[in-house]
Amino acid sequence: MDKMDSGKQLKAPAHDGALVAVPPLTTAGAVLDLNRQCLHEASERLVLLGRPLAELRRQAREQVLHAESGSDRPLLVAGHQPELFHPGVWVKNFALYGLARQHQAAALNLVVDDDAIKTTTLRVPAPPYIRRVLFDQWTGAVPYEERAIADRTLFTSFAERVGELTRHWPYEPMLPAFWTEVLRQAEHTANLGQCFAAARRTFEQAWGCHNQEVPLSTLCDSEPFAYFACHLLANLPHFHSLYNEIVADYRRRHGIRNRQHPVPDLAADGDWLETPFWCWRTGASRRERLFARLANGRIELQASGVALAPRVEFSGALTPPVEFSGALTPRVEFSPGANTSPLAVWQELHSCGLKIRTRALTTTLYVRLFLADLFIHGIGGGIYDELTDELMRRFYGIEPPEYLVLSATRWLPLPRPAATPDDRRRLHQLLRDLHYNPQRHLDAGPPWDELVRRKHEWIAQQPTTRAQRRERLRRLRILTEELRRPLQPRIEQLYRQLQECEHQLRTNAILQRRDYSFCLFPESDLRPFCTQFLQTSV
Repeated sequence: MDKMDSGKQLKAPAHDGALVAVPPLTTAGAVLDLNRQCLHEASERLVLLGRPLAELRRQAREQVLHAESGSDRPLLVAGHQPELFHPGVWVKNFALYGLARQHQAAALNLVVDDDAIKTTTLRVPAPPYIRRVLFDQWTGAVPYEERAIADRTLFTSFAERVGELTRHWPYEPMLPAFWTEVLRQAEHTANLGQCFAAARRTFEQAWGCHNQEVPLSTLCDSEPFAYFACHLLANLPHFHSLYNEIVADYRRRHGIRNRQHPVPDLAADGDWLETPFWCWRTGASRRERLFARLANGRIELQASGVALAPRVEFSGALTPPVEFSGALTPRVEFSPGANTSPLAVWQELHSCGLKIRTRALTTTLYVRLFLADLFIHGIGGGIYDELTDELMRRFYGIEPPEYLVLSATRWLPLPRPAATPDDRRRLHQLLRDLHYNPQRHLDAGPPWDELVRRKHEWIAQQPTTRAQRRERLRRLRILTEELRRPLQPRIEQLYRQLQECEHQLRTNAILQRRDYSFCLFPESDLRPFCTQFLQTSV
């Protein structure tokens, strides 16, 4: 396998079989040890709403791992949305298990089911086009947690319809076998993401990868998460300001003008501040931005400008008054009384059918602080988690644990044309030279020698007036056209070659995309590509 330089600039590997790992996988053990020391020191001194981080962290890990109290086994974590992702994403799961096994750690994969579904189509290469085949009807950007299969007939016939496009391929894709397992899972659950995740897990286990797995929604309903979220809400003005400052600093450093990248700013509407959470009611078809207002020691919540019904309030969050000094986070406690503890607040929200879920930065902020000893990102997550690092430094006053970025590129094993960009460049240069310098491509001797001699004479002239310069250009143009005439058949042939080269390059651009779903690959190719990451020396 080719390896890329593990520099600071994170870019997807360009070539088939290429890998990017920052830092290298062979250093994971050392990074894990340093992270555990860093997190131990931070969790011993950091207190959130009266609970030491060490205690919350231990509880969070025990809940997801079903471990006995006091277990201190290292924990490696990765995660992704439950979609039909490409092999470069899937290899994280295998590296996660391989690294955990090598370092006597537990391996946890998070199913990011609070994200919204982005498409219900699968892209299938059919040069000169990319076909998009529906696996279900589009019903909007529904959170995976709420997204049920909408059209069973369409869903059931998906593999057959894709097969019409792949029947002439020189191999059998995984899709028929994978979709059989998806349909088997659909007999037990109507949730689309659960079907995909369970089917994928079946193949992983058959290939020797046995990560523990939990939906992110489960974490967001837990008591440690309630403390994390309520502490953030209790200190929202400070967090809100820091968040936007850090995002603005990032944009300046990277020359980004689009205010939606890498993440949007948190908005303000009067005294209502946008929080870094999503909110919706059970069964909702869309997520809403969660806003909060702090007044008179109380926190009120509303979703995208609409007050939650019943309005959710919890008091005592600002007792004693919040004061910030440098990067230190104050010790903020709740007043005693009913419905003032974070767990009670979360239970009240749940009883109202309300769900509060993480957004991208708060997902990894929580997981890296409360769960993981080492988190494994893909390329995109590795880029935006620079922001998370700075939030840890400036909001929690701790040095962030290091994370690992891993991705790989695999092209579909389909026949590809032989044309290269160098071929196109060569043809362009040759055609240009034939156009402007046809004399270089004519055989010596009559009848062209005289024309060539006259062209060289005109080239050698150094006119001093505008009229002389115009006459020189006119004469050179006439002579060049005369010299080009006998080469016209060759020029036309080269134009046809260039058109064919362009066609082949467009075909290659389609076939060499790295983002085709894993289920379009043959198992005989994909299985060894993924399982090599169970041996972490790759």
